[in-house]
Amino acid sequence: MHIAIDVRSLMGGRHSGVEEYTTQIIRAMSRVAPLHTYHLFYNSAKNVMLPKFRENVVVHPFRYPNKLLHASQLLLGSPKWDTMLSQHIDVVFVPNSHLVPLSRDVPLVSTAHDIAFERFPEFLTIKRRLKDSLMRPRDLFIRSDHIIAVSEYTARDLIDIYSLHENSITVIYPGVASQAGGIQPVDVQHVVQKHGIPSKFFLFVGTMEPRKNISSIIAAFSTIANRISQNLVIAGEQGWKMRELRNVVAASPYADRIHIIGFVEEEDKNALYAAADLFVYPSFYEGFGFPPLEAMINGTPAVVSFNSSLPEVVGSWATLIDPYNTSQIAAVLEEMLVSPTRVPKSVQQEIREKYSWDRAAKQTVKILESVV
Repeated sequence: MHIAIDVRSLMGGRHSGVEEYTTQIIRAMSRVAPLHTYHLFYNSAKNVMLPKFRENVVVHPFRYPNKLLHASQLLLGSPKWDTMLSQHIDVVFVPNSHLVPLSRDVPLVSTAHDIAFERFPEFLTIKRRLKDSLMRPRDLFIRSDHIIAVSEYTARDLIDIYSLHENSITVIYPGVASQAGGIQPVDVQHVVQKHGIPSKFFLFVGTMEPRKNISSIIAAFSTIANRISQNLVIAGEQGWKMRELRNVVAASPYADRIHIIGFVEEEDKNALYAAADLFVYPSFYEGFGFPPLEAMINGTPAVVSFNSSLPEVVGSWATLIDPYNTSQIAAVLEEMLVSPTRVPKSVQQEIREKYSWDRAAKQTVKILESVV
């Protein structure tokens, strides 16, 4: 079977949850179902460095002016992606919400990560809202022969907000990748020295945007900083409304103990998690949420919001807090940071077994085969 996969989310070199999902699900599908051929397509005038994939993965780059192509597809519904590909395609898989005009007879499967822009538009800039609306996610999901939701919560959002039928949606949990051979003390020492951070810290990892509620982490830290030995480290790509976040940091009396280190390379991320005494993630909304699981499989306890998909995803493994209650966040952080503990190996293994990329890939391939 020839499976076309939209990988435009990988063009910018970002590595948020969507990019992690896209990369890992392609790698796993090509591994567990090697008799299929996977055709990756994108359009960019610039050279794009995609991740490395197996031999049964073929890349189809297009070099049209991006704005012109997008405008034509948006307004005219053409050119259609399946006709642009020189290869006959049995099914198209869209692992992220993008405008994907296709011929009527081409089966389509899409993945829904979240619909945060519908739930919390106030957290987005006007430019970001416009971009999300132009992707027409509702039209994509209505056109899809089947939809993969990354959590039960996201599936329920699709049903409640877009009035989609539950029979058209299957929940398939993504996997969580850990470092082969585990993290060694030398790995931890390297990542601490590389990023110039203290040896004792607690951690947030994620795109720096208002929905992640980083300002509440800073407020909670400022409340307890004089009673704990750890500093605060904030890692991740810059999102939007960064000036507001920098102002919050500058206003803290403990600004010199707040370290914003930016994007962390994949080869360093597991060691960074392992180096932290605690991981905190008081997000207002998540369709899934990789970082708490990534922290816990590296032995670091997680404090996570009691909202959206997060209780479903982390279960009893993490400590849950109200993201709107800064005093509660501060109290929980202080209690856990005064006497830090580690996540037991047995729990780390439970997480790996529940969130397996090979299992997710097998279920995804089964869905793709079923619509052909």
